Amino acid sequence: MNALSVARYPLIDALKAVAAQLIVFHHFSSYGPLSKALHTAFPGLMGVFFDHGLIAVQVFFVVGGYLAAKGLSSSTAGWRTPNVAIFKRYSRLLLPYLFALAVVMLCTAWLQSWLSADLAAPYPGWGQWLAHVAMLQSILGIESLSAGAWYVAMDFQLFALLTLLLWLFRGGNNRRTQTGVAALCIASLLIFNRQTELDAWAVYFFGAYGLGALAWWARRSGQTTVAAVAPIYARVMFVLVVVCGLVALAIDFRERIALAMGVALALVIWGTASHLPANHPKFQTKIQALGLHSYALFLMHFPVLLLTNAAFTRAGFTPETIAPATALGWGIAGWAASLWAANLFYRWIESPAAAWRGVLRLR
Repeated sequence: MNALSVARYPLIDALKAVAAQLIVFHHFSSYGPLSKALHTAFPGLMGVFFDHGLIAVQVFFVVGGYLAAKGLSSSTAGWRTPNVAIFKRYSRLLLPYLFALAVVMLCTAWLQSWLSADLAAPYPGWGQWLAHVAMLQSILGIESLSAGAWYVAMDFQLFALLTLLLWLFRGGNNRRTQTGVAALCIASLLIFNRQTELDAWAVYFFGAYGLGALAWWARRSGQTTVAAVAPIYARVMFVLVVVCGLVALAIDFRERIALAMGVALALVIWGTASHLPANHPKFQTKIQALGLHSYALFLMHFPVLLLTNAAFTRAGFTPETIAPATALGWGIAGWAASLWAANLFYRWIESPAAAWRGVLRLR
């Protein structure tokens, strides 16, 4: 079955599609001589991408929490066997992630002589590889092999934390769990997210992830069972966290928190809408494809960035002498190549990896 024929949430696809492009633009404005050329040619626009583009990762945290709560609270009750649920999540992330890291290392080794100092890196030792395999590189203070590696590790941490909370409180459709998730959200927004030394730990970002989970439970109208708590309690918890989030912003304004709250509110209001506002079939299909390929784009745009910058240097261009139109052309070519690489990666690596994961599953 074509992946686009599977029932999907158009709003989530649109959010992931836009957020993934912003993260690509942020990295293209941050690394290598091409980024310097683009900043020289378009200082205002590149400054916006450089200063604010990375907060788009909050979209993935909120959406991740929303979808994790949906899956863990379903009739299959993944929270009942947290070790299996966590390992399934790990294996789902791991194979595409390791393949992408291998591509980054091959590109770095091949292009070493043409890469600038901020892109060139020595070949990693076994300790660095093992830290990445365990997704512990940020916690251990080990340099990431790719610009997107920290997000994969954080996504896994957040999923594991939410799964353990559901297991501790015996499921997602009850007041104990929703109260516990709301309490940790509030602690994250008011305390943990203000401590930058904690940014390698899940509690730093749990405000966004937990808001996504609460948004799913609040959105569950018409889907409750006799044993499940009515959605009204989850809505109360969601509103309470939003109010505390506003207090947190008044104390210490962080645009990443403001964005996370906005995305969570959009999911509560329109999360299961069957159509985008601009309901044109071709547009809808393109957005679905971009949303579906967002993880592949997240993984594959960095090796493309390496190749683009190496080609830029090999062609003899410098940030000081290149014409603005030429710099823009190189930037657009790098972005288009990233989308093409993500499409190939999804088709040949990420999608088939679903079958390969059976080898890794716990019995």
